[in-house]
Amino acid sequence: MPDNDIEKIREILHFKGRDDLSELLTQSKSKVQVSSTYGSKLHSLLSTFEIYSSIEYTEMLRGLSKGEHDLILSAIKEVYPIKDSSPEIMEIQYYFNSSMENNNLDSAYSFWSDIHIDISRVSKKLFVDEYYAESVFAAFKQVNLRVKKIIMSKIGEELDGKSLMFKAFNLQDLVIKLSNCSNETERNIQEGYMHLFAGSMQGIRNPKAHELVEIGNNRAKHFLYLASLLMSKIDESQQLYLDYCV
Repeated sequence: MPDNDIEKIREILHFKGRDDLSELLTQSKSKVQVSSTYGSKLHSLLSTFEIYSSIEYTEMLRGLSKGEHDLILSAIKEVYPIKDSSPEIMEIQYYFNSSMENNNLDSAYSFWSDIHIDISRVSKKLFVDEYYAESVFAAFKQVNLRVKKIIMSKIGEELDGKSLMFKAFNLQDLVIKLSNCSNETERNIQEGYMHLFAGSMQGIRNPKAHELVEIGNNRAKHFLYLASLLMSKIDESQQLYLDYCV
C-alpha cells in the first residue's frame, strides 16, 4: 500500500524537476518521530522524518549531496508546514527496511548491487520499466558528464563525447591519469582505456541518442556493466590524484 506522505513528497520533487530524487523514494515508507521538545510555534514539537527503504535505496539516499538532501527536506516541510500543535520537522533519517528486500522488483534485478551508484541512480528506474535503450543512454550520458566536469575544472575546456575522452585520457596531456604511466604496461592501460571511453561515446551513447535503437534486457546489462566499469575507473583516477597530492 502506498505511503501517503511519501507520495506527496514525490509529487513535489517531480514538480521541482527532480524526478531522480523522486524515484529514490519509490516503495519507501515513512514515520514521523515526535520528540517532547517544543518548537518555534505554540505547542509544536521538534520531530524527525524517518524514511524506510530497501538497503540499496537507503545507501543511495544516504549518499546524496547536502543540496539534494535539503531538497527532500524542503519537500517534507511542504507536507508538514510549521504550525501550532503540530510536528515541526527538523531533520531526515534514512533507515533500511529488511522486509523490502523480498520485494519482487528488487530480487528480479539484483545485478544492480554490482553497478556503480551513479549509474544506478540514473538508469535503474528506466531499466526496471523496460526502457532498456534509454537506461543505457542515461548511463553513458552520466559518464560523459562526469568526465566533462573534471576537464572543465582542470583545464577549462568545453568538450563532449569522443573528443572529450581523447582529451581527457591521451598520453600527451594526461588530464585524467588512470595510472602513473611510468612504464609501457601502465601507458598501454592508459591508452587502452582512452579508446574504451571514446568508443563508448561513439558506438554506444551517440547511436542511442540519435536513433530509435531497441535492445533487450541482457544486452542492456552488458552496456550498464561497462558504464559502471568506466565510472569506477574515474573513481580510481581521482583517488590516485589525491594520493599523489598527499
